[in-house]
Amino acid sequence: MRKWIAALLACLLLAGCAPAPQEVQETTVPTVPEYNTMTAEEAVQEMTIGWNLGNTFDAPEGELSWGNPMTTKEMIEKLYELGFRTLRIPVSWHRHVSAAPEYTIDETFLKRVDTVVNYGLELGMYVIINSHHDNEIYMPTAENKARAEEYLGAIWAQIAAHFEYADHHLIFQTMNEPRVVGASYEWNIDTGNEDCMTAIDIINGLNQISLDAIRASGGRNADRFVIISPYAGNHMATMIDRFQMPTDTAENKLILSVHAYTPYNLCLNTNSDEAEFGISHLTEIKGFMKKVNYRYVQKGIPVIIDEMGIINKQNPEARYAWAKAYVAAAKEYGMVCCWWDNGEVNGTGENFGILNRRKLEVHPDSQSVYEGLMAGLE
Repeated sequence: MRKWIAALLACLLLAGCAPAPQEVQETTVPTVPEYNTMTAEEAVQEMTIGWNLGNTFDAPEGELSWGNPMTTKEMIEKLYELGFRTLRIPVSWHRHVSAAPEYTIDETFLKRVDTVVNYGLELGMYVIINSHHDNEIYMPTAENKARAEEYLGAIWAQIAAHFEYADHHLIFQTMNEPRVVGASYEWNIDTGNEDCMTAIDIINGLNQISLDAIRASGGRNADRFVIISPYAGNHMATMIDRFQMPTDTAENKLILSVHAYTPYNLCLNTNSDEAEFGISHLTEIKGFMKKVNYRYVQKGIPVIIDEMGIINKQNPEARYAWAKAYVAAAKEYGMVCCWWDNGEVNGTGENFGILNRRKLEVHPDSQSVYEGLMAGLE
């Protein structure tokens, strides 16, 4: 019988009548997740320099609502061509979720974020996504603590589950500048104010809840790199014992975030006419970096300055000098920088734009600061 069947199959093959083989569908999600053998320190060194897709998905009303165009693959390819190896995508989720306690993320919005995430991943870039302008839900006060815990636990469980397919190049960041809005200590740490200290305690707990939700989703999230945010993104908040990094089930996978538009009057204060870069500015920059390096980097906790920049005061030489010195200092102290780009170039506001997202070129008014960033890497 078996010989007869074999003969029949042979005839069918010769006659071109054999049934077509079924197409094998490959999946991008491995059955057994690949173990991430890199340490966080090694990953930070590979990040080189980064760029923020600011005023885009962090705009609560939607991607286009703050004046920037729709993000395209060509835009991210241009960033890569310009030398950026890390893409930070700030995301505000709270206008795209259902009511409490589920906080179910809108599927269309999540898929759109996924699309842009993959623009970077396909180039081999590190990509960071966070919970950005959601502070109104996770504001760290005693009265709001339960709501904040519920929200962050819910959204990170969903985000992590959705992106479990992505390898270690995708990084999650728990929060962005969590703080008590309107308080005297909103942006500055007041160690003598117990409400301020309570806010730091709550943030410690929120970081732990976010991390636990990510790890519990399994897959590649079991050892994914996670960036931890301090109170208001302020490096001074990380200098006191009240701030604690969360406990992790994975080893050497946590990164500390700080934001530093330093020195403030030169870099961020739109009401200041300070426009020249000097030795005192370099001293201030190195001063804060040295402190962070000593307390964290030297103890095996890498640091990313994932928001930094200098506004345009029609001072190209100073912007070049600042950018070169800032990035070089960060590299010296083992940290990596991500430029904050909100798409704004001119005017009296916070004009941090480098990339012209419509023309896919560096803005002429930002050419000097872009060159300074790249020179600092050398």
